[in-house]
Amino acid sequence: MSMKKILIDTSSKAKSLNLFILVFFLFTIIIPFVIINFLKNSLVAVFLTSNSYIILLLILINIIFLFLGCYYSQIKIDSYIVNIYSSRFNNKNNLLDIKHDMLNSFYFKKSFFSWNTILYINYVKKNNINITRKFFFTFLSLIERDKITNSLNKILKYNE
Repeated sequence: MSMKKILIDTSSKAKSLNLFILVFFLFTIIIPFVIINFLKNSLVAVFLTSNSYIILLLILINIIFLFLGCYYSQIKIDSYIVNIYSSRFNNKNNLLDIKHDMLNSFYFKKSFFSWNTILYINYVKKNNINITRKFFFTFLSLIERDKITNSLNKILKYNE
C-alpha cells in the first residue's frame, strides 16, 4: 500500500511549554520565597506573609502544571510502519514501532482541563495478543489530529 508519509512532532511545543512552566515556577515560588526570607521588611514580603493564601494558590497552580505534564511526542506513518513515541523527558523509552497489518484500532481522548491529547493504539502482537498503548501529545492541533486519523483509518481500511 502506498501512502503519503506523515511526520508530526510536538517537541518544539513541549520545549516552549516546559520553559514557560520553569519561568512560572521561578516567578511564583522561588522569588517570593527569597523575598520573604531575605527582605522581611519590604512591602512585598509583608503583603505575601499577611496574605498567605496567595502563596498557597500559586503552589497549587504549580502542582497542577506538574501533574498535567508536558510530553515530547512524535508520530511517523509511512507505507510500511507506524512509529510513535511519547515521553516527558524527551527520550525514546515509550516507543512503538508496528507494521500496518498489526494495527487493530485507535482513538483519541481529550480532557477539558488538559493541554494533552491521548492517542490509544490497539495492535496485535505475533502471538495474537491484543495490546493497547497510550501516547500523550502536548498541544496537538485539530489539523494534526485529522492527519493522524486519516492515515490510520486508511491503514485500517486496507487491513480489512
